[in-house]
Amino acid sequence: MNDITTRFLDVYRYLYENKIVLNPKSFAKEINISTSLITEICKLRTNAGITPIQNLLQKYTDIDANWLLTGEGSMLKNNRVEININYKELAEARLEIIEMKNEKIKSLNKEVAALKDAKR
Repeated sequence: MNDITTRFLDVYRYLYENKIVLNPKSFAKEINISTSLITEICKLRTNAGITPIQNLLQKYTDIDANWLLTGEGSMLKNNRVEININYKELAEARLEIIEMKNEKIKSLNKEVAALKDAKR
C-alpha cells in the first residue's frame, strides 16, 4: 500500500468519524466508484488509483489535494480567507450597530433638551 492510499483512507476515516459518510458502500457511492473497489482499498489489497482520488477531491472540496498527493500540509484546506471575511463582516455589523446607537443617543438628547425647555 502506498502513502497516497494511506492518506485516502485517512480521508475516509475522517468522513466516517464526522458522520459525513455512513460506511464504505456509501463512500463509494459518493465518489462514484464500485463498492468492490472501495472494499479492496479498505482491505489494503489495492492502491487508490487516479479515479477514486480525483472523484474524492471533486466531491469533498475541503480536502487539500496537495496533502493527499504529497503528505505536505494538512488534510483540510486552510480556511483563513473565509475566517477573515467573517471577521470583516462582523466588524462592519458592529460599526453599523454603533452608528445606530449614536443616532439614538442624539435623538434622546434632543428629546431631553425639548423636555427641559418645555418645563421652563
